[in-house]
Amino acid sequence: MASEQVGTTPVIEKVVTPSVTRTWDDISLLYADQFHDPSEVDEEIENIHSLVPELVDLEVIGQSYQGRNLTCLRVTNELNTVQKAKTLVVAQHHGREQITVEMALRFILYLLNSYGVDAIITEYIDTQEIYIIPTLNPDALEIVVNQGNHWLRKNLRPFDNDGDGLFSEDDIDDVDGDGWISNFLVYEKESPTEVPDINDYDWEYWEGIDNDEDGLVNEDEVGLVDLNRNYASFWGLNDPDLLNPITQVYCGTAPFSEPETQAFRDFALNHRFAMAYSLHSGINATYFPTDEYDNWPENLLYYQICLDFDDILPDGFNEYLGYLPAKTKLETALSGSWDEWMYYERGTTVPITLELYHNGTVDLEEAHVIIENNNTHIIREWKGIYGYFNPVEDYIDSLWEDMLPSFIYLLEMTPRLDVSITGIYGGTTTGESISLSTRTDCLSPRLGSKEGVFILDEAGVTLDSIIAVGGGQSLTDQATIVLSEDLTSSGVSILFGNNYTGFTEFVLSLAAPSTLDPLLIAVVAGVAIVALVVVVYFAKTR
Repeated sequence: MASEQVGTTPVIEKVVTPSVTRTWDDISLLYADQFHDPSEVDEEIENIHSLVPELVDLEVIGQSYQGRNLTCLRVTNELNTVQKAKTLVVAQHHGREQITVEMALRFILYLLNSYGVDAIITEYIDTQEIYIIPTLNPDALEIVVNQGNHWLRKNLRPFDNDGDGLFSEDDIDDVDGDGWISNFLVYEKESPTEVPDINDYDWEYWEGIDNDEDGLVNEDEVGLVDLNRNYASFWGLNDPDLLNPITQVYCGTAPFSEPETQAFRDFALNHRFAMAYSLHSGINATYFPTDEYDNWPENLLYYQICLDFDDILPDGFNEYLGYLPAKTKLETALSGSWDEWMYYERGTTVPITLELYHNGTVDLEEAHVIIENNNTHIIREWKGIYGYFNPVEDYIDSLWEDMLPSFIYLLEMTPRLDVSITGIYGGTTTGESISLSTRTDCLSPRLGSKEGVFILDEAGVTLDSIIAVGGGQSLTDQATIVLSEDLTSSGVSILFGNNYTGFTEFVLSLAAPSTLDPLLIAVVAGVAIVALVVVVYFAKTR
């Protein structure tokens, strides 16, 4: 009869989650080659989730002012339930920048269509949680796409601009029906021959009619708060226009006064992102947080990332639109902006405002045509705001191909750790210690773990920690944990990592038990003894 010899040595094994078996064909947009309105965005999201539920999780993080859902998609290998490294893309703080919605949707499709086909992208999805918010301002998206108001920047909270007790009743209009709502810049002349600089206008107005028949035109427009000035960091500072409700950068009555930014705040408070993108348009630029001394808070790191962007974006990028090389912002902090709040309040090391489109063919001097030039004033008219912030629909996919390397770069930079246990020794019962020799490799070439790597038990209690690891580094260290329960052959789980890098699961257990039959052991021992006697005998006879 066989008997079990119980192991008395601790062993540790890394838990490896397999990739998801791909069962879906490549996914296409339901509404291709066009700009999506909010209802179409929702349809795309639901369709994507229904086709690939193994990789896509949906979360409604809140509602807009008019009650539209603000939805976040999480793309990750759902088989692995341990927290992974997290990254984020949020699109369309500003209504008229609807090209950012299209880039976010295409990023989602790229991830899902590459999974199981591209080994690198598959590994990113297996080891990361990729959060994508396709629109943070769906109310304005509705107006921009379906009503043709391509100037609308702010959210749709109503405001009684003219104090008549009514709200947003006299918005701008396409009076001549040419498909454009013209912008007019007015310049006061100090002399009849003066020609002021294009940017030195004294006031501006838009094409429109007296909708409410009160003798005024466009005096009660749609839109109130600039969502990208409504965050708490440096809110309302440095510019009087921020506190004026009729300006394009009005920051609201208080930080997070708007349901859209409240929803994002509450969502972000539950996550830690080492690197994240907020998508904008209107220029080709990479904007980083700044501090009050006119310097980047992560100066060397941001400089390195700027050099990386120069490499990953192809030569002649956006050449058909007159690409402007990536720029950086070295100025005082942008009051109430997303990137400042993400850096200073949420600890995101690299929150990038990615301005991904600019129509460089627009010469502002030529675009603003002089329609009036008298002794006291010059009036210039501009019809081209739509093409300034967004390409024509035929170029959406081409722009995506140009921008794709920057999205892959985001995934590459997300700090993930490859943790190995190279040695283990110690006890196996409650209260005894186990020492672990560790090797930690940071898979991001730029971003490290930011803080120490913690070792947690199944209840999330910290057992020990090892030193932080920098971007691209490999470090060895020692950890010692005290057992809170006896080890068994079934084992107990421990986690290595932190909230920036995600966690790797290991199982501590006893060495595999022996199951040899006693009779067989006796036979083997007897054979060994006989062999030894024979060897000794022949050795002596020689």
